[in-house]
Order: sequence, then structure tokens, then C-alpha cells
Amino acid sequence: MKLLLALCVVTAPLGAQAPARPTAAATRIAAFFQRAAGYGQLNGAVLVADRGRIVYQHAFGDADMEWHVPNTTDTRFEIASMTKPMTAIAIMQLVEEGRVRLDGHVSDYLPFYPKETGDRITVDQLLAHTSGIQQDIAFADDPSEEPLAALVNADALSNDSLVRLIARRSLRFPPGTSFGYSSDGYAVLGAILEHVTGTPYWQALEERVLRRAGMTETGVSRLGPLVPKRAAGYAQTFAGYENAPHIGVSPAGGLYSTIRDLYRFDRALYGDTLVSEKSKALLFAPRSAATAYGWKTADEVRADGSRRLVLRTTGGLPGFAALMVRVPSSERVVIMLTNRRDLEWRLDDFAVQVGRILDGEPYAMPRRSAAEAVAAAALTGTRGPALRARFAAMRRDSARYDVSESAINQLGYFLLRRQRTPDAVEVFRLNTDAFPRSANAYDSLGEALLAAGDTVQGVASYRRSLELNPGNTNAAEVLRRVGAR
Repeated sequence: MKLLLALCVVTAPLGAQAPARPTAAATRIAAFFQRAAGYGQLNGAVLVADRGRIVYQHAFGDADMEWHVPNTTDTRFEIASMTKPMTAIAIMQLVEEGRVRLDGHVSDYLPFYPKETGDRITVDQLLAHTSGIQQDIAFADDPSEEPLAALVNADALSNDSLVRLIARRSLRFPPGTSFGYSSDGYAVLGAILEHVTGTPYWQALEERVLRRAGMTETGVSRLGPLVPKRAAGYAQTFAGYENAPHIGVSPAGGLYSTIRDLYRFDRALYGDTLVSEKSKALLFAPRSAATAYGWKTADEVRADGSRRLVLRTTGGLPGFAALMVRVPSSERVVIMLTNRRDLEWRLDDFAVQVGRILDGEPYAMPRRSAAEAVAAAALTGTRGPALRARFAAMRRDSARYDVSESAINQLGYFLLRRQRTPDAVEVFRLNTDAFPRSANAYDSLGEALLAAGDTVQGVASYRRSLELNPGNTNAAEVLRRVGAR
């Protein structure tokens, strides 16, 4: 208990003095995150505030895993797409100034943009991810674009040069006809900010957002410059952790920050320091789309029938994950930054449980990943009846273990890629035992059985998948290919 109380920090807003006595909620939140960190599910920093006061803040794990340098509450983490809300705010400032119109077209502000598409895409569509522009040029799906992605990820291009390349790519759909999350669309917004203000994007963002919000620990996460207290990024595999590659900076995701600076950003959003109430109504409006104007917004209906606005912004890179959840009606914010991209995204669930703690509602503590435990056993030689018995025990112990179909499926493919086909077959069988009504589990098992040369059982598994999901075209095609009716 003394340890948990030491981890809780209940204070007035940043800059104030005199920490208050830890509350029961703060103690519970500390115990929650201590367990998550103990299970290897959190390597980073957390800040929780409610009613405008910090309830809890703490850091876990290593900023540099090779040198065992610990994370602190002022460690700089890359925040990826959490840069988007700041880009949206800077654009809304230009709208307020009458220098940009939401119904204005890209060609109105970027003369070099091809008019064929630039005359059809509006600023509103860029903000709302309905422009039809492709997702992210930094992640090359087409092998022919890999050299271009390498240039982007080496930070070798100006934002203008990046947008010129984006403009050459075909649209996914006609502008305004559908939703398609697009980091490249926010790069175009950054170019509009540059051309309208006559100021380089990062300088304009610093002047218009970071400085106004008092964010002194936030900057551009370029690969070259040395950044004090910057965390290294790591990617989790079932075999351990690896150094993650750098992804090029852009107005869609190019900042590093700290939990303290993001709390300053949260506080600045309550006044008119950044934008007017009219602009915030647009920024935070609940929408049917997954995300718009930089935020994922929801009009949440609570158990007692009351409603409240919940705002989320997330960020994810190969070596980093970030989440901020705001509840403006109670001046609540949960901020989590990590420098490990884990196999499972748990931050949203963590935020939900913390919210329940603050609301005095029942909540669930973190659970171990059964898939990670099975991986550790399989990779050290446990197989056959011993592995099945261990997995069965995990399934029975649902209070401590989370048995996830998708995570176990990932483990099976991990083993398959490493040419450990018998182990992969065994893991996929565990998944069909745990999820006997899953067409996907049987589809994956069939693939592994065919790879192992067991055509009879492979065909039987694919047939079972097709029975469970007659629309499984992959199973039908595989059965046709192997000559099975």
C-alpha cells in the first residue's frame, strides 16, 4: 500500500504547489497501472486529471531498453497522429481570420496542385477524411513506391515536395462520397497553412498552437537532431522487442511531446487561447465518421441515461502509441504515451477502466495475454499435451488471463513465418478449441495444415470454415485449387 500511495500524485494544475492527499480513486488508478506495467502492457507515461486537477501521473519502464534508461514524466514520446488535432486547430484559426474557407478548394490555396483533383477537394473534406486522398505515402503498399517511402521516412523532403508527390497519386473515391482515413490529406492541410501564412509549417504550428498553449516540451520528431529526453521506439514481437523504424514527419504525425505538455494542450482547449467556441463546436461535433477535424468524437449515453461528449485522439507508429481521452463536461483527461508498439492495442480499454474508477463504477483490472504466455511456452519447447493443458488452465482462469482469438491467430502466423509449422498447427488448433464457431480460426488452421502437407485435415478445416461462413471466398478458392468439392 505504501508503494501504491507513493505512485499517486494528486496536485493542483501544472505550475501550482502543495500536492493534496491521495484519493481513493488515485490509489485504485495507481494499482491498475502498476499491474498493467507488471504484465508488460505499459511502457511509458500516464497522466489522469479530473475536475481540472491532476489525479495521477507516473512513468513506467525504459526510455532506452538497451541502456535501461527509465522513462520519466518529462520523457519525450512521438505522438504520431495526435499531431492532427493541432493541424486542424491551426486551419480553424485561418478560417476565423477569413483567410481560408471550409468550402474552399485545394486549388484556391495551392496553385501547383493538379486542378483535376484540386478543384474538387475542399478544406472541410481534408479535415473530415472524405477527400478520397490515399492513406499514407510513408507506408508503401506498392513495391514501386518503396524508394519514395524511403525518402519520406528519411525526412529528406520538404512538406511542399511531399504534397507534390501526394498530388500525383490517384484518389480512392470521388471527393465527398465516402470516408477514408488519410494522413496524406493532413499533409495537404499543412501545405495550405504554409502557403496562406507564408511561414514554414512547423514554425506556424509552433507560433499558433504550441506557444499559445504553453507547450515547451513539444517539438518536431525529425530523425537527425538530438532531442534531450527523447525515448527510443520499440516494436513487440512474440519473440521479444525490436528497434522500430523511423517514420517521416509531416503535419499528419510529426511531433514528440510529454504527458505534461499534452495536459497543457488539454487545458488550453477550455478557453479561447487557441480557437473560439464556434470553432470548437465544429472541431468537437459528434460525427458518424470514425474521426474528423483531428478528433474521434462520441455522444456517450451513460447507464443513468445522461449524455456527455467524449473526445479521443490517438497516435500509432511502429515504435510508439499515444492516446488522449477528454470529457469536457467534467474537465477530465486521460493521457497515455508509450514507446513500445505492443501486439495488442490496450490503451482504449485502459482509458475506459480509468473512467469507471473516476465515476465510482465497477471496473476490470488488466489481465495477462494468453497468447503471449502460449508463445513463451511454445518458443521454449513446450508442446503437445503439456501446451494444451497450460492453455486450458488459462481459459479457466479468466480473472487473470485474456484469451483473444485475434492474438492467438497472430501467434500462429508468427510461428508459420518462422518455419515452425508443427507449432503453428498446434496453436491454430488451440484457437479452434477456444473459438469453435470462428470461421477465421478454421481458415487459418487449414492454411497451416496444408503447409504441413496434411491435405486431408487441411481440406476438412477449410470445409468447416465454409460451413460457418458461406461467404468465405478464400476458403472456397483454396478448396477449388486443391481439387476438393
